[in-house]
Amino acid sequence: MNMRASVMQHSYRQLAQALDSDIRAGRYQVGERLPSVREFASLKQLSVSTVIRCYRYLETEGLVEARSKSGMYVADWKVRAADQARTLASKTKLTPPAVEYDKLVSLQHRMTELYSLTAQPLQLGLHLASAAPEWYPCDALAKIAQRQLRQDPMLIGVYPGGTGLPALKTALIQWLKTSGVDLEASDLLITNGSTEALSVALRAVAQAGDAVIVESPVYFGLLQMLENLGIKAIEVPCVPGQGISLEALEYALEHQTGVRAVVAMPNFQNPLGCSMSEKNKKRLLRLIEQHDLALIEDDVFGDLSHLQHRPQAIKAWDRQGRVIYCGSCSKSLAPAFRVGWIAGGRYQARINSLKLSTSLITPLFEQAVLAEFMQSGTLPSHLRKLRERLAATIPLATAAIHRYFPAGTQVISPAGGWWLWLELPEHIDTLALLRQAVSVGIAFTPGSLFSGSGKYANYLRLNIGRPWGREMEQGMKLLGRLAQDVA
Repeated sequence: MNMRASVMQHSYRQLAQALDSDIRAGRYQVGERLPSVREFASLKQLSVSTVIRCYRYLETEGLVEARSKSGMYVADWKVRAADQARTLASKTKLTPPAVEYDKLVSLQHRMTELYSLTAQPLQLGLHLASAAPEWYPCDALAKIAQRQLRQDPMLIGVYPGGTGLPALKTALIQWLKTSGVDLEASDLLITNGSTEALSVALRAVAQAGDAVIVESPVYFGLLQMLENLGIKAIEVPCVPGQGISLEALEYALEHQTGVRAVVAMPNFQNPLGCSMSEKNKKRLLRLIEQHDLALIEDDVFGDLSHLQHRPQAIKAWDRQGRVIYCGSCSKSLAPAFRVGWIAGGRYQARINSLKLSTSLITPLFEQAVLAEFMQSGTLPSHLRKLRERLAATIPLATAAIHRYFPAGTQVISPAGGWWLWLELPEHIDTLALLRQAVSVGIAFTPGSLFSGSGKYANYLRLNIGRPWGREMEQGMKLLGRLAQDVA
C-alpha cells in the first residue's frame, strides 16, 4: 500500500473514531441529521472520499443510517447493537472469521485474505472461479478411480517420474488439436495445475528486476506470483469484448525497457470473459515476434465458450516457438485434481528443468483417471452440456442484476466462462460491500484485487456458474439491496 493510501485510510478511521465518540457521548442525538459529505469535508479540511468512507464505516457499525434523498442521520445505535448481538448469536454459522478487509488492497495480503473468506461457511460463495460441483463429471471420474484402484492398488505405491503420464499426454495431444495446437509428446509437460505452469513459464523467461506486460484488469493470482518473483508487472488495459488493447500494448513495448514477455488470456479473459478475434490474435503474435519476446498464453478457460465453437489458441500460429501455452483441467473437468500442462516451445528444456527442481513430478493417479476419461470419448458431450448450462445462466443473472442493483450498474457479460464483471456507481467501494455481504453469507471478488495499483474499486466479479433457482435469485436480491444501501 502506498503512503498516500495509508494516510487516507488513517484519516477516515480517525474521523470515524471522533464521530463515534461524539455520538456515544450524546453530542449527536438519535435521529439528528449529520452534516452533508461536502459540509463535513469542508469543516474538517479533508477530501470528500475520506468523509464518504467515514460515513460508510459508521454505517456498517450501526451508528449512522442513510435516508434516501435526505442525508445521513444518527441511528438508534443502542437498539441496533442489541439486535446485532441477537442476530450473531442465532447465526453463528454465518459469522465470518476476523478478516482484515482493508488489507485486501495490498498484494501482500490479498491471497491469504481471500482464502480466509473461502474457508468459512457461506451460503453463496460467488467469489470462486469454478462451476457448481454437480456440473462436473464427478460420478464418472469416481467410477474410473475406483476401478483403477481395484485393478492396480500398487499405483499408489509407485514413485512417479518423467514429464507426465504417457497416456494422458497422448489424450491431451489429440484434444488440443481441436484448438489448433499441434504437439509431440516431448513438447508437453504435465504440471500441478495452471498455477505451476504459469510460475515455471515466468521463471523460464524472466528474473527478478525484469518486467512483463499483463492485461488490466488481470487475475490477481498472477500479480501475486509476479511480486513473489520480483518481476515488475506493467498493466496494459483491455478493451471490453476484444481483449488486450493492441494499440496500448504497442505503445508500451516501444517505451518500456526490460520487458521479457507478455502474459495474456486471449480466450475468455479473467475477469472480463471476452475473447480476441483471430485477426487480433495474429497481430499480437506479430508484435511478440517483432520485439523478440515470449508470449505466455493462459488458455484455462478456452473450453468454456458459450457457443459450440471452441476458439483457437495463439499457439496454433506459432512457428518460432515463442508462445508458452498453459492449460488445465481444473476449470472444465475436475477442479480438485489440480492437473495442468505447459507447451513451452523454444523454452521447453528450461521449463522441464525448473519443474524438476520445484515439485519434481505431478501425481500419477489423477493423471491416470483423466487419461481414461478422455480416452472414453465422453469429454465432448460433457463440455457441450457444461457450455449450455453456462450460457443459459447468463441472461438470468444479468436480468437479476438490472432488477436489484443500483441504477447505473453496468454489466459486462462474457462470451465464455462463468462470471459477470460489474461496474457499480463510482462512489461504491466494493471492499466495503464485501464486508457486509460476507456477514450474511455471500461472497464475491472485489474489483480492486484485479490491479496492482488498486484500480477498479467500484467493480466486482460475480461467479454465476451454478444452477439458477430461488437461492441465486434471493442472493442477487440481497446483494443488490446491500449495494443500494451503500449507494
